Amino acid sequence: MADEKDFKLPVLPSVVARVVKLAADPDCSIQELGAVIRTDPVFAANLLKAANSPLHGLRSKITSVDHTVSFLGIRAVRNLVLCLGIRKLSPGTSPYPLKQFWEASLRRACAASVLSRRIGLQNNKEMFTIGLCQDLGVLTLLQQDSGLASKMASMASAENRERLEFEQSEAPLGHDKIGKSMFRSWKLPDLFIEIADKHHEPEICDQNFEKECMICFVAEDIADSFFVHDRLAALSRVMEGLSRLGIDQVSMGEILNEVAGQVQQAAEMLDLDANEQPDYSKIVETASNGLLELNASYEEITGKLKQALEEQRRLARQLEDSNKKLERLSMTDPLTGLPNRRAMEETLDREISYCARYKADLCMAMIDIDHFKKFNDKHGHDTGDVVLKAVSEAINGSLRTSDFAARYGGEEFLVLLRNTNIANAVIAAERIRNNIAALEVDTKDGKLGVTVSIGVAQVRDPLHSRAKVLSLREADDALYDAKESGRNRVAAGK
Repeated sequence: MADEKDFKLPVLPSVVARVVKLAADPDCSIQELGAVIRTDPVFAANLLKAANSPLHGLRSKITSVDHTVSFLGIRAVRNLVLCLGIRKLSPGTSPYPLKQFWEASLRRACAASVLSRRIGLQNNKEMFTIGLCQDLGVLTLLQQDSGLASKMASMASAENRERLEFEQSEAPLGHDKIGKSMFRSWKLPDLFIEIADKHHEPEICDQNFEKECMICFVAEDIADSFFVHDRLAALSRVMEGLSRLGIDQVSMGEILNEVAGQVQQAAEMLDLDANEQPDYSKIVETASNGLLELNASYEEITGKLKQALEEQRRLARQLEDSNKKLERLSMTDPLTGLPNRRAMEETLDREISYCARYKADLCMAMIDIDHFKKFNDKHGHDTGDVVLKAVSEAINGSLRTSDFAARYGGEEFLVLLRNTNIANAVIAAERIRNNIAALEVDTKDGKLGVTVSIGVAQVRDPLHSRAKVLSLREADDALYDAKESGRNRVAAGK
């Protein structure tokens, strides 16, 4: 688990930071807020222009800052000020396609607003702001390392889950955790912080914000459907997401058209560059063309195979072998050889079901390499990879044959301890920790020592519908306690 201090978090422009702080004060007055905004005449002019955007549906023109605050309200003005202020966070130059980033952000914002209205949420204007901001952590990642920015550029048109997984494999933190740290440092409301952290995992978000988090989860897929390579898969995920929100799937076309229509207005309001957006029929046509090309390739291959039956059989056997190999690879971390997160998730589901049926004990140990970023920064990523391999071998060598270990993400590992109560799980975790602490890792810079912190938790109620989520959260909290207590130690869940 990387620390927030591993990243240089951006700060908001002065006037924006002052507005956010003042708006959080329950005694804030319209006059006070207006006075702060007027200290920056250029920003005040931009705010007036944005306030008069067709998106707000005003019947008469707003002509002053105080009128803006009075008419829209303090919270709405804070949100609008924040939307205008975050544009300054964009790096001047980057190998990453920044126009594509902002265009996708506008789609997420408009989608979040449209969806929130569809399910009757009152704060749909605030959901626009949250949708616009939820991926801001990407901009911080881009400015950490030019090499990382180039790698991320190669994934810019992948679907959102793939982009996040790539970030987690290449950087200490993904944009979700960085966004959470940014919003917390800016003193934004808890809703903003929770959605930044959990918009890719709405199942484990705070129950007070479940609807808003699910909206932003679906908004990601709606934004994807406009530009990712596999639009057919993106549209399928949108339909599934609409069902989870209780929205009729047949309204998907209306929703995508409404989002497309609002993006250009939002871009003009915030002075961002955005192309004309394709409507639903164009998105479906693009997805269908991809499917037709795939079918044409398949028919061509089938015709050739019919001409040579033996070749067909050989290819069929080869395909079967390849599928088996791909299945193994899809469940294996290529660097360490350990099972990956997907394999762990499936195994954990099975183990919890087993516990529920046979009343067996199950514990988990969340393991994180201490100060891992320093290995990469001081010795290079190649040395970091050597350390990861050595730690994974030490973990495997410390376990029983019945236990299961996986690389869970970045420098984090997860171990399942079958038929083990919490007391014995702590003993097993200490054994792992001691074995790793005893390592002398051979690298190009000589022998290096390494330590880990471990959080241990027991699956307390395997019959609970959220048993997996709650147990993982408890293990993660325990890991945080171990880190806060000085690292190189084991902490058990409370």
